[in-house]
Amino acid sequence: MKTIQIYVHGENNRDPKLVEVSDEASVKDVINKYLQEFPNSGSSEDVEFFVEDEDEQRPKEETGEKGGIKRKVHIHCHRCKKVSLAVEYNGQTITLNVPPSTTAKKILKQAAKKFNISEGDAADLLLKLSDGNVLQPGDHIGSFVAFPHCSISLSLTANKQVQG
Repeated sequence: MKTIQIYVHGENNRDPKLVEVSDEASVKDVINKYLQEFPNSGSSEDVEFFVEDEDEQRPKEETGEKGGIKRKVHIHCHRCKKVSLAVEYNGQTITLNVPPSTTAKKILKQAAKKFNISEGDAADLLLKLSDGNVLQPGDHIGSFVAFPHCSISLSLTANKQVQG
């Protein structure tokens, strides 16, 4: 049995942690490691395990690669099974329900499709939080949400580049 490094993203925490686990670890083992790294984030019974950009959580008894546990994988542990997003663009709002492991890149693509924005035009857009912070493409939406408030509002705005 060897150890591998994985990136663990957590509830309402914008900085993932690189942790070592056994390559044969179970999903529940990784959740317990998450709870050590991110105290006050619930109990192992409450927390779900998601692989980045996958739609469903993994069963807690799955192990190793079957459980999505492989070298340098990005996983997300969260008490919210879904995050409700309100995305505003040009005075219109759409809602999306996504797992907390969904990246900003995937959300941007889904929102652009719902707003009928071409891929080319969507490349010049970005997602902003209500505080003005811009989501980076690899950010997990669950990193900005704390249980029991499993919702967030975002703005889809133009990426204004200053040329000078």
